[in-house]
Amino acid sequence: MQRLILYLSLFVLILIAWPGQAYPSGADHEIGKLAPLFELPDINGKNVLLSGFRGNIVLINFWATWCGPCRAEMPSLNNLYNALKDKGLVVIAISSDTSEKPVRSFVSDKKISFPVLMDKEKSVSFDLYGIVGIPITFVLDMNGIVVEKIIGEREWDAPKMKDKITRILERR
Repeated sequence: MQRLILYLSLFVLILIAWPGQAYPSGADHEIGKLAPLFELPDINGKNVLLSGFRGNIVLINFWATWCGPCRAEMPSLNNLYNALKDKGLVVIAISSDTSEKPVRSFVSDKKISFPVLMDKEKSVSFDLYGIVGIPITFVLDMNGIVVEKIIGEREWDAPKMKDKITRILERR
């Protein structure tokens, strides 16, 4: 019996610690529905409203500096943004870090050029979007409707992903 409890405990710990793992949330922000609106400060304290980006295709990426897969995908996400921002792509990264300092350092070191917002209280990531694992990215159409939910790390500037996002932009 003790061995069974040990194995179950290890299994639960692995599920909790698994990088990039996301669990179904049941929240009503799923594909085909309007993404929950929010307002969060960026890393410099300026408030940013999601509704301010209507009319554009928006990628909302939930991440943190302590998340290895999140850190790994950020440069390619930045490359995608720089390649497609003039075609109407907006990328917003929402960090669940509890301090701006490591986020500012990472953004500066990696020369991230899209807005990076702080969700220290997890009011957007957990409460509105039901996020319990990162990275996870929501793709919104120009009306704020969720058209895709991408779980886990991606190579955003790979030709296949770039083509996918370009096709979404062309439907604008």
